[in-house]
Amino acid sequence: MRHMTCLKHILPAVMALIISLPLTAAADENLAIYGLTGYTYTYSPIPSNGMHIQTGAMYSSFGSGKLNCREGNIWVTPLSLTFGNGSWWEFAVASHWESWENTDDYWPDDADTEEDGIGDVFAGMKFRLLNQEKGMPLDLGVMVYGLFPTGDREISIGDLYLYNPGDEDDISYGANLLLGRRWGGFYAAVNVGMNYLDTDIEHLEEETFFASMTLEYQLSETTTSYIEFINNENKNRENYPEGSPCYDENTDEDIQELGLGFTHVTGKWGFKLYGGAGLSKTSPDFRGMLLINRGFSF
Repeated sequence: MRHMTCLKHILPAVMALIISLPLTAAADENLAIYGLTGYTYTYSPIPSNGMHIQTGAMYSSFGSGKLNCREGNIWVTPLSLTFGNGSWWEFAVASHWESWENTDDYWPDDADTEEDGIGDVFAGMKFRLLNQEKGMPLDLGVMVYGLFPTGDREISIGDLYLYNPGDEDDISYGANLLLGRRWGGFYAAVNVGMNYLDTDIEHLEEETFFASMTLEYQLSETTTSYIEFINNENKNRENYPEGSPCYDENTDEDIQELGLGFTHVTGKWGFKLYGGAGLSKTSPDFRGMLLINRGFSF
C-alpha cells in the first residue's frame, strides 16, 4: 500500500533525527495548540494546561485540477473544550458546523450541490508517558478518541479528514502514538495513528492510517511558527462508473497536505493562523484557518 511504503521511508529518518537531538532545558511551550484534533498540529504529545475554549473559522477550496466533478469549497466553524494538567493528561470534547458546496460546471443549476450541518462529536483523552522536562529523552504520549454521529450525519456532514465520511450513524474511533523532542528553540513532533469505522458500507475502508510530522520554532516568548506535513489514508473509496464524466482513477489517493502556521499567546488569549496546500488529488488546493483560544486557570 502506498501509505505504508511512504511511512517506511519517512518515519525512520524522522525518528533518527528526534533521537539524535541533544538534551537541552525545555522552556514553556506557549503554543495555543489546544482543541479539536485534526485542525493542524493538535497532535502534540504535550497536554494542555488548565481549561481552554477554542473557536474560529476554516476555509478549504477544491479547484478544477482535483477529482472530476468535485470542484467546490468548505467552510467550517469549530468549537472545542479542553482540560488538562499540563504534564501528564488531557481531556477534550469538540464538534464543528460545516457548510460545503460543489461548484463544478458538470452539475445543472437544479442539482442539490450544497449542504450545511453539525459534524460528529469528538471526545478524546491524551496521556503523556515520557516527559522531556523531567529529564527523559523525549516526550511520548498516546491519544484515544471517538467520533459520535449527530443527526446531521444524514446529509453527509463528516469530519475534516474523512474519519467518518458515510451518511449513516456509524461510530468511529482510533488511537495515536505521539512523539516530540525539544532542541533549543526548535521542537520536532511525529504522530502515527489508526482509525477504525464500524460500517457495513462497501466503499468505505474500516481501518485507515494517519501520519504527521511537525517542526516548530519559537520566535519569541509569545510567538511560535511551525511547518507540518500530514498524510491520511483516504477512507472513502466511492467512485463513479467507468465511462462517466465524473469517474476518476485517483479517488482513493491518500489525503496529503503541507502547511505553515503561526501561534501567538498573550495572557489567557491565544491565536493561530494557518495556511496549507494539498499535495494529492483528494486534498484541497488550499486550506486557511484562524483560531482563537481562551484559557482559564484553576
